[in-house]
Amino acid sequence: MPVTVAVIGGANTDIFGLAGAAVRAGDSAPGTVRISPGGVGRNVAENLARLGCDVRLVTSVGDGVDSEALVAECRHLGIDVRVVPAPGLPCPRYVCIVDEQGRPVAGVSDMRAVERLVPDAIDQFRPAVDGADVVVLDANLPEATIAWACDQWRDRPVMADVVSVAKATRIAGCLDRLHTVKANAVEAAAILGAAPGDLEGAAEGLLSRGAQRVVLTDGADGGLFAAGAERVRFKAIPARVANATGAGDAFMAGVAYGTAAGFDLKRMLAFAAAMAAFALESERTVSEAIDLASVLRRANEVMS
Repeated sequence: MPVTVAVIGGANTDIFGLAGAAVRAGDSAPGTVRISPGGVGRNVAENLARLGCDVRLVTSVGDGVDSEALVAECRHLGIDVRVVPAPGLPCPRYVCIVDEQGRPVAGVSDMRAVERLVPDAIDQFRPAVDGADVVVLDANLPEATIAWACDQWRDRPVMADVVSVAKATRIAGCLDRLHTVKANAVEAAAILGAAPGDLEGAAEGLLSRGAQRVVLTDGADGGLFAAGAERVRFKAIPARVANATGAGDAFMAGVAYGTAAGFDLKRMLAFAAAMAAFALESERTVSEAIDLASVLRRANEVMS
């Protein structure tokens, strides 16, 4: 039986300006502009679909041709998409400038349509979510929706991707109902209402507020897994960075897959790190090079 995952969250069109020279404030840099499907929830869903999972995505994409194209592309990838209408709102978009080393410099997201993902709207798709082994939420969702979803599917792992500092506080009130929280140190500090500090301190703070498992990522330095009394540092897999934007989403997909598939902790973290490495090497937010065999092979190389 394939792993079944339900994802509730954002889907948007990514517009990347990939600089081929140094980026300077107030000036333009030569480079390329790439447009592709994106959004944290959608990216997690695509990564899982490329692994062969049965993926159900509940999202909202607004009106217009771009919205229709976004949904069509998801379905082409094998994602079972359930769409909450958002009449009068444009297709969500994320505009990002990426420097010559593949690092995001600045971005602006228009996710107004995702605010329509309120509990009553999602409840119509309950049967699709009920059949999932794991439920993944992203913090683009309204705070009330995140809390509601934690209650509705508390009989299985509910995981949250924090998404950004600006939206981190949306999960603060339901840490004690989340199976797994994935964040970086700055996002974790925003949840806790504290100044950014070390990963250990951030993990202790999240666990003390009730989170069962915390996965804190730290870019090329890997990160920290924490649950109960267990603390495990993990390494990032070396990669030639083309675009770092989708690496966290790929890592989240790896954690969700590894949990649903019953991987032990070492294998789950290596698998998630391999997913992130593939994403780093792609100009798109999701690598077209991944499949289950290739990710397992790369994870095994790290574990050996």
